[in-house]
Amino acid sequence: MGTDVAGTELAWLDSIAQSFESHSFAEFHRTTLPTLIAKNGHLVHDDLQGVAPLTFRIPEGTAYSWRPSSHGIRVVEDDGADGAVVELSERTFSEFVNELLTASGAERTGRAVVAQGTLAGWQRWEPAIQSLCSGREIYGTAVWETLLDPDGRPLDLHRTFAVDDSLEEMRQFLALAGFLHIKAVFTPEEIALWAEQIEHVREHTTPGDPFSWWSVNAEGAEVVTRINYLGRYSAELDTLCFDERLARYASLARPDMRVCNDRLDGPMVFIKNSNVVRGNGDLSWHCDDGLGGHPVMCPLVQAGIQLDHASAANGQLLVLAGSHRYTKHWIGWGQEGELPVVALDTEPGDLTIHYGDTMHTTPAPTAASAGRRALYYKFAEPKTFDWVPAHCHYNDALFRADPEGRIANRATTWAETS
Repeated sequence: MGTDVAGTELAWLDSIAQSFESHSFAEFHRTTLPTLIAKNGHLVHDDLQGVAPLTFRIPEGTAYSWRPSSHGIRVVEDDGADGAVVELSERTFSEFVNELLTASGAERTGRAVVAQGTLAGWQRWEPAIQSLCSGREIYGTAVWETLLDPDGRPLDLHRTFAVDDSLEEMRQFLALAGFLHIKAVFTPEEIALWAEQIEHVREHTTPGDPFSWWSVNAEGAEVVTRINYLGRYSAELDTLCFDERLARYASLARPDMRVCNDRLDGPMVFIKNSNVVRGNGDLSWHCDDGLGGHPVMCPLVQAGIQLDHASAANGQLLVLAGSHRYTKHWIGWGQEGELPVVALDTEPGDLTIHYGDTMHTTPAPTAASAGRRALYYKFAEPKTFDWVPAHCHYNDALFRADPEGRIANRATTWAETS
């Protein structure tokens, strides 16, 4: 993904963008977009009713306003008197419509500037634009009509599976719901060993380590909330990448899924802490391609080994069933409405599987002392390995060093730590 001036300084990311179709800004609006509206406009008509216009403008001055219409969208060549106005290069616009960048990813990396209105105004249009370009529907309550078992009955979204249950039933459930919960996949002895290894890794992880995430709690203490590439300190957790049980269930998504042992952050652990007031300790509703890279990383499978009991008390995983099959609006806690929210109550030794493109969240624990730990191993298609080199992540361009060489992966400010 290139910037307007110097590119990402990560040649492999630039080569990804160059391997996708490059869209001329004017030609896309004059020729490609009318064809897409005729084909997919019905997918976005209802979603865009009453929404303020969105305008894209390139440095040369050409601008096009997108406006709701009876056909879904109409496009006018003008500079946008109302609604959000986004200034970006022709290349960045192409990356956006190719889903290599999201609105958030483009704005956060400086590839686009919201010159009028807000980023939220741009994001309000994003699922409709993705639907127009891809033909995927926008996620909403209509998903309930698709969440049916083979006999046409409502799918039991709280169903758990045993290790000797039908793999075909698991495959069907994962395809529809976007997640699985399999009970007692791992033994108590294994869980005890891996929990011990996690504590060993935690002891060797310090604030400022670029392979970890830190937050600040109400007492003002920094607490680690995620550690990536666990194999740096634990051979056992590294070897676990190739456990046949993980591969068996990850391959329910697709038979050629491969473990991301040396890229996309490798084996990692999430650690839930209570009373986090700053940082990414409590993740709101999101997808793992929320900054971009959907066609590069997806389908992405997250295989989660549960080391502790999980409930609302210690910040359990919640998913929006079926959302992996759709384009999606960003929502916050409390905005789920009638969408199918599923909270996963798990026990040590359970395995959860979910697509990275299934909207999910880990809210703040309701108890005073959480400490829940979950090991995660990612699986992706060979195409992801072709594009993303070892020891790299698609989001690498976001974590650039500041002028003093520091990377802002902590919740504290540099002023507080200098």
